[in-house]
Amino acid sequence: MSNLAAWSLSAAQSLIVFHEDVGSPEKPAQLEMIASAVHEAAMGAKGWPLGKKALIAAEYGMRENESFASLRIHRNECNISKGECDGGRAISIFQLHANALSSPSVWPRLGFMTFDSTLLSAQEATRALVRGYRYCEAKKAKGDPVALMYTAVAGRGCDLTKWQGWKPRLATYERVMRTAAPRGTSASQKPAD
Repeated sequence: MSNLAAWSLSAAQSLIVFHEDVGSPEKPAQLEMIASAVHEAAMGAKGWPLGKKALIAAEYGMRENESFASLRIHRNECNISKGECDGGRAISIFQLHANALSSPSVWPRLGFMTFDSTLLSAQEATRALVRGYRYCEAKKAKGDPVALMYTAVAGRGCDLTKWQGWKPRLATYERVMRTAAPRGTSASQKPAD
């Protein structure tokens, strides 16, 4: 396991466990699956200017504030009557929406708690994050570029006053970026930014 992959797992394990999942014997394996998928998606991403570690942190900022990696949501067992999964319009732990930029061939395969489905979801989330970042960068929008990216991904353009949901996502991103390297990793082996 690479240092960045090990750090991705440490970051996944450092985040809040959804209250329904506390004590679940499935949770450790699910977090390992997510960490591996998020790492792999980040490694394959193109066009992200801030480094792979920052992209992994951006993915966790999205995942954490969309679903808390709920086992139930990961299995696509949304309670639509309670408004979960945006009333049935969102899918996966990243709560992705179908739109003109979604791949119609990928979309139906996103809502399953398998590695392949989780990886596809992480790749789609990564594409959305890179696209949002680059969009606001091209617009020369004012403000924190990661916050602007989250606002763009939410469909609110590049204006931080139009949506406050960027605040908890940015806070998670910053918290994940501060996650320590796993034990046993020397200073020279810490994950690269």
